Amino acid sequence: MEAVTVFPGSCGEIIQGNYQGTDMLVSCPVNLFTTVKVMECKHPVHRFKYKKSSSLLDNILKRWGYGDLSNSFDIDIKSSIPVGKGFAGSTADLCGVYISLLKLFNREYDISEVIEEFIEIEPTDSIIFKEMTLFDYKEGKNHQYLGPYMRFYILAFEGKKMIDTISFNKRKLPPLMPMEDTLYLLKEGIRTADISKIALSSTLSIERNFSRLPYDIYQPVKDIMHNTGGLGIIGAHSGDLLGIIYDDREKFLYAKKYANSIPGYFPYFLESLERYEYDLEYECSWDAAKPY
Repeated sequence: MEAVTVFPGSCGEIIQGNYQGTDMLVSCPVNLFTTVKVMECKHPVHRFKYKKSSSLLDNILKRWGYGDLSNSFDIDIKSSIPVGKGFAGSTADLCGVYISLLKLFNREYDISEVIEEFIEIEPTDSIIFKEMTLFDYKEGKNHQYLGPYMRFYILAFEGKKMIDTISFNKRKLPPLMPMEDTLYLLKEGIRTADISKIALSSTLSIERNFSRLPYDIYQPVKDIMHNTGGLGIIGAHSGDLLGIIYDDREKFLYAKKYANSIPGYFPYFLESLERYEYDLEYECSWDAAKPY
């Protein structure tokens, strides 16, 4: 008995900051994927390579009253999501394990259960939700649905630094800056389907939190944005990743000529995903374009 689930990562966060006294973020899925297989076996060997995913499997089975079966399951993960760079690979892996277990035990997706169990393991990205959501990623006590995920394009640049989400969030860092205005811009962008407002909210969010995580390539990325008709900059608030947002496919394709213009940084040509739906088999079906 086995189950396989494909789940996407993100490209950093659209916005992150402090809202009414709580550190919160909003992110969206992109077409980078992890494939997780959970399989029944007598002697699991692979799962111990994946500490977070293995812990989730144990915790979920205990929660459901099947703790005695924990050593009867193995995990294997194949992923195109870079590790430790800000693409939400850990959250995608955890979602893959969770949804695979739903299939094996014929259970339904429970967002309250997801929040509680994922936060127990690490700060969690908001791609766990089926639409764009403002999320208390550290404690999981608050979330606010904002509207559907939206389609846009990203030319992203991945650096060489690896950042562990758990240790990063335990550091004594400068506080996140207030996000009321960036959240307002984002909400307006979602309400009016205006990607330029979403991109501006993302740019402001990155710029005002430089004190927490400076970006060596911010100015080169901004120069490329201006030269190619980009709308704004998106990035990882706990990772080595910056990207340029486009709402026009032709401008996005034109920008590819700048892909190798920043030494030491690997380019990605990404597309955000508009939505996903769970079918009767709890399979994750993404409305995504093929990679360029």
